[in-house]
Amino acid sequence: MTVVEEIVHRHCVDDQIERFLSLGSGLNWESFDFSTNLEPSRFLKKGLVFSGSTKLPDNQEDASWVGVQHWCKCLSEIRIAVSGCEWNVEVEDHEMQWDAAVNAYDPTR
Repeated sequence: MTVVEEIVHRHCVDDQIERFLSLGSGLNWESFDFSTNLEPSRFLKKGLVFSGSTKLPDNQEDASWVGVQHWCKCLSEIRIAVSGCEWNVEVEDHEMQWDAAVNAYDPTR
């Protein structure tokens, strides 16, 4: 398992998805779909190292905000682990700002 896969696994919401589907409780999460291209000989040619997407939960008043915070934490860890790259993280066409002081995406900005 790569470092990126380990990070995504730690932030996995599959158990919460199962709970929502079986009991109807909790947020209506969706899994984080991603791909990596971490071999230097490959990404220098293609330019893309990491790509991913998910749908934010939206079945409760604060569900989307909870989702944004959750995935910003995940992507912050990945950005730290995969250094030396340019990053672009967006939610609904709003770019998430990187806070270099705390090494994390700040969804409040």
